[in-house]
Formats: sequence, C-alpha cells, structure tokens
Amino acid sequence: MTKAMLKTMAAIAVVASFMISGANRIAMAQGAAPAAPAPAMDEPGTRSFTLVSVEVDDAKIWLPSVIAVEQGDKVKLTLKNLVPGAVNQHGFTIPAYNITEVVTRGEPKTVTFVADKAGVFQYSCQLHPAHIGGSLIVEPKK
Repeated sequence: MTKAMLKTMAAIAVVASFMISGANRIAMAQGAAPAAPAPAMDEPGTRSFTLVSVEVDDAKIWLPSVIAVEQGDKVKLTLKNLVPGAVNQHGFTIPAYNITEVVTRGEPKTVTFVADKAGVFQYSCQLHPAHIGGSLIVEPKK
C-alpha cells in the first residue's frame, strides 16, 4: 500500500470512531439502544441484536458495525431506520445469507436466520451503496 492510502485509511478510522460515539448519542436521544449492545438471549441458542440505521455528519450507517455469533446460533435482528429526511426507506442485506430487506422509518423489521456458515460476512444497504454497512462474524462451532 502507498503512504497516501495508509494515511487515508487512518483518517477514515479516526472519523469512524468519532461518528460512532456521535451516533450513539443521536440513537439514544431518539430512543434507540446504544450502538453496540450486548447480544440478548431470547431462548437457548438465539442471539438477538438491534441494528439501527442513523445519519451522522451526512454519513448513513448501520450500528453496531460488527455483530458476532457462533456457528449454529439462531440470529434475530431487529432493524430500525432512524435516518431523517425525505427518503424514508433504507435497505439491509447480508448476501451470503440471502437476506434482503427494505426498512421504512418508524416500521422496524425483524429478521431471523440460522448462522450455519462460519466466516465474516458483510451487511450493507442495497438501496444506497454509498452508505456504511458492517460485518457479521460467525465463529466456527467449538
């Protein structure tokens, strides 16, 4: 990598850390859970997360940006769109798990699936590719 690329990546990491802390404050002010909640256990083997789409300094992001489960876990995602503005729908997709949803502001969606493949899988907004997504980490069953 070139020095310019490394500097750019470092700058992005610093900005992202500020954005996440700001997004936490915004999400909590709007009644959402903090950006990186610990997974709740609904029933044995089920991991529940709330993912919130927010806007911070003109960037639209899904928070938390990383969720981790174990292979074989049933995963329950509650998706909330809190992005203000004229566009009231944002997407959520995990292509590796064939999950594609459109989340309308004020209408949370729930997605459940079994994390049957180990690895790191990206999630993003399929409607707006410039939005910032995150990663689902599925740790191999021990």
